[in-house]
Amino acid sequence: MLHDTPDWAVQYNYFHHSNPRSKDRAKNIFEKMHVRPKINAAWEVIKDTKATDEAKGLARSVIRCLSDNRANAAMKAGVAVQTACDLHLVPDEFDITLSLPEAILAGVDEYKGHKVKADTPNNKDIDSKKKEKYLEELPLVIEHAVMGLKEAMQTDNRILGEIDLLDTLPGNALPHNTKPDYGRRGDLKTKWSGLTRGGTPEQDKWRKAPLPSSLTGMFDMNNVFQVAGFWALNGHQPPFLVYASAHDYRVFTPENTPELRDDYLQDIVDQISMHHKTTENILRAASDRETLLGLVSPDFQKLCWNEPELYLAEARRVWGIN
Repeated sequence: MLHDTPDWAVQYNYFHHSNPRSKDRAKNIFEKMHVRPKINAAWEVIKDTKATDEAKGLARSVIRCLSDNRANAAMKAGVAVQTACDLHLVPDEFDITLSLPEAILAGVDEYKGHKVKADTPNNKDIDSKKKEKYLEELPLVIEHAVMGLKEAMQTDNRILGEIDLLDTLPGNALPHNTKPDYGRRGDLKTKWSGLTRGGTPEQDKWRKAPLPSSLTGMFDMNNVFQVAGFWALNGHQPPFLVYASAHDYRVFTPENTPELRDDYLQDIVDQISMHHKTTENILRAASDRETLLGLVSPDFQKLCWNEPELYLAEARRVWGIN
């Protein structure tokens, strides 16, 4: 569906909303208005055969500042698990899927390409250890993810992979954008062992990744908000969440989880719509970038701002924070 974006949103490169629990409003606006346009412009310079070496060097420094070292070992491991599950469960254009062992090998190969998050020596050390550990866990996490997804979609005639859902929620001018991983209604979440640092590398200890027993926790509620977006845009198909670790898996559906039932989801969609409406009012009220930045304030203590120092330095510069 095509959507006409109002001028008050176009001027800030703000074309759609997303899960409001994934990041705070300040970061969402910062990424849309500042980060993405700068990265896109930098790539255009790099691809321009007429650009000078100096211009390309400056463009690469922008990409290093705003793009490099942002994905950690757990994030990339989760992506690799989904890749393997897709290859095994989702038929390609020739109606072919890989065997589970073949899919696991493909996932492991993809994950081996993860560049360790090396923005600081400490982060490099931690992420390197986690990459090594998660390479060991990856085959088991994939197996459990496949088991959970098959259980969640056991009545589906054909398993569908990730798609885009884009439409306006009630009371909003801009569309909500979301991407269900499977079946137009469900998402896969992976859990990985945690690292407790000791006084020496030999004293480091690994903690078994726990699976949630309910969806009432803060981080799991973020996922409920995510699937509420699916539910709002896919004709109210019953959602599911599959959690997988190296030790087990757990499937949450409306049958076993109050937070995935229609009445609860409707309340969440109403909250999401209200949040989006507030964002739209802020965009309308702002006459220029400086005014917009003055209407939202970043809380760098929030988890969503756990970014490399170069990225944070750029955010502080944009907001004029020393």
